[in-house]
Amino acid sequence: MSDNRNASFDKSKWMSNTLDINLLKLTEVVWPGTHNCGMDKKAPNYEVLVGNWTTCQNDSFAWQLAQGARAFDIRLGCTAGPVTPVFYFHHNGLQSHRILDELIDAVTDFLDQNPDEFIVLDFHELADGAKPFDYRSLNSLLMRKLGSRLVSPMDAHLTIGQLKAASTSRRIVMAAPSKPGLDFDYFWTRIPHKWSGKTFNDVDDLRTLISTSLKDAPHDRFIWSLSATNYSLLGGPQHLKSQINDWFNTTRDWVTRCSIISTDFFEESEIVRYCWSATSMKAVYGDALYERQR
Repeated sequence: MSDNRNASFDKSKWMSNTLDINLLKLTEVVWPGTHNCGMDKKAPNYEVLVGNWTTCQNDSFAWQLAQGARAFDIRLGCTAGPVTPVFYFHHNGLQSHRILDELIDAVTDFLDQNPDEFIVLDFHELADGAKPFDYRSLNSLLMRKLGSRLVSPMDAHLTIGQLKAASTSRRIVMAAPSKPGLDFDYFWTRIPHKWSGKTFNDVDDLRTLISTSLKDAPHDRFIWSLSATNYSLLGGPQHLKSQINDWFNTTRDWVTRCSIISTDFFEESEIVRYCWSATSMKAVYGDALYERQR
């Protein structure tokens, strides 16, 4: 396999510049994802000591988008606001003081400038311990601000080319667990996450998890997320640049078997470039690529 290293590459428009991407469905794209996207070093509540344990990204939502992230792992809590509830990002209850409105604004601004990019908003966790959560108000907020940009789950069978032809604005997939008050005419079903299930794991454990997960990976039937992350007892979320670059390099066959590859500090590695190349290879070679890997 070739990784297209010498080809022109613009992270902010990598989907627009992916060879033959219009032939693919959204379920066939290889998505670079940001694990716990709202916990970053530029957040208002970032503090070095605590942040060492809670921070998973280096910069804001707008920056993540510009650097090529297209799938966002979202963990929200809910609290009362002066008029409507406030939906805040957290890591096991520790808040970054970023709120959902910031992500919505970043996504809409980005798509206004890059109308042929697609984005997955993976509302993976809608809870903060035992605190109440207002799903109906979340649904209302998202429908009001993003409704005209959403790709319906009923259109999952369409190719990207067909989606572009049908609408110049519908570029967002929203997925969430089934909760009362969420409108599943617009939400896709919850995106399954492959992860170790352990709070602490080492690099060898992670490699084994990825290898095992990819042996049984679904072949482009739905969007799923592989958590290529490592959390250490001493250091919190780990920087895995060299491992990510080794495991998902397109000279190997792991990356083309993936859907979302969710990483911490994602831009430190070449994961966006590898997802770009892998998506292009899937578009060009189609099922022949999958059969060659079996």
